[in-house]
Amino acid sequence: MKNLIVYFTWSNNTKKLVLDINKEFNFDILRIDRKKPYSENYNTCAYVEAKEEVSKHIFPEISDFSVDFNEYNNILLFFPIWWYTFPMVIGTFIKKIKGFKGNVYYFANSYTNDYQYMINVRRDLLKIDSSINFKEGLFNKNLKDHIDFIRREVK
Repeated sequence: MKNLIVYFTWSNNTKKLVLDINKEFNFDILRIDRKKPYSENYNTCAYVEAKEEVSKHIFPEISDFSVDFNEYNNILLFFPIWWYTFPMVIGTFIKKIKGFKGNVYYFANSYTNDYQYMINVRRDLLKIDSSINFKEGLFNKNLKDHIDFIRREVK
């Protein structure tokens, strides 16, 4: 069985979490990058770029990658919450793996603990591709919780 960690990060918090998790598993890793990078200025990124993408359902282009997703049984998808759901680059990624036959576990982090965000994420993922088997991972948990969850749930 092969597992792939896919993540998006702006501040590198998600990157740090993914790299720390992967010290335990040694899965393949793929980083999602927006072709035109988000602004390095937080206010511009959050309140202009990201807000516009979410409000207008804009799925920005992401950098190309040469991965055969059919080689994997599971994709572990990590991202921050932006405007009550996933960043729209995650939606672009889901469009690229349309029809993926394995499981996609999603893991999110946010500065607040509003569980509604995970409900929004699931709803919005299914709008893009309802044929993918999305499985809820963890929301706002620590490194140990992530490692324990992956050991227990990702088969």
